[in-house]
Amino acid sequence: MLNINVIMKKEDNTEQAILQAAEKEFLDKGFALAKTTDIAQAAGVTHAMLHYYYRTKEKLFERIFQEKVQVMSRSLCATFEDGKPFLRQLEDLIGTHFDFIAANPRLPLFLLNEIHLNEERRRMYLPILLEAVAETRQKLSYEMERALKRGEIRAMGTADLLFSIVSLNIMSFVGLPVAREAFGMSEEDVRLFVARRREENVEMILSRLRK
Repeated sequence: MLNINVIMKKEDNTEQAILQAAEKEFLDKGFALAKTTDIAQAAGVTHAMLHYYYRTKEKLFERIFQEKVQVMSRSLCATFEDGKPFLRQLEDLIGTHFDFIAANPRLPLFLLNEIHLNEERRRMYLPILLEAVAETRQKLSYEMERALKRGEIRAMGTADLLFSIVSLNIMSFVGLPVAREAFGMSEEDVRLFVARRREENVEMILSRLRK
């Protein structure tokens, strides 16, 4: 008799291989040009097996999108759970978001093309993004209000703060290919540049709130 745990482990590995191959295919080619046959080949499974796990390309895209959003949301929410002073929590939040983009540097432009510029996919997937980040937004607003009442920070709207964080962090990677060429950066230069941008982004935002 086959061990049920062995079967489940094999299925988990197969599904993970499909998701990894699909993510690369979507990021490389965009949703419209991505092919499930190429995804199946890259994952080392038959097209019928891929269809068994995900009946349509849309379902596969939705699964990847939801996972990315959930990972980001959980990591950002975790920065508010240790009782540290607000500015320290905010420093962790900015850094965590920066690190998420660093681990997924092609994701921002992909989402811009696939969601912001595509009305149908925006209607389908933007609510998923908004729902996932709602808890982070609520926690940030709550902690900001408490810190403001304690006289620890200067007033700033939650929307303005979040927009500043997202804009600075995303632009650090969207503009990186141009910066690399413009300044003739080596791989080590790029590594140091990204590390400096992380520190600078944190400092710029914190300096706006410090009293």
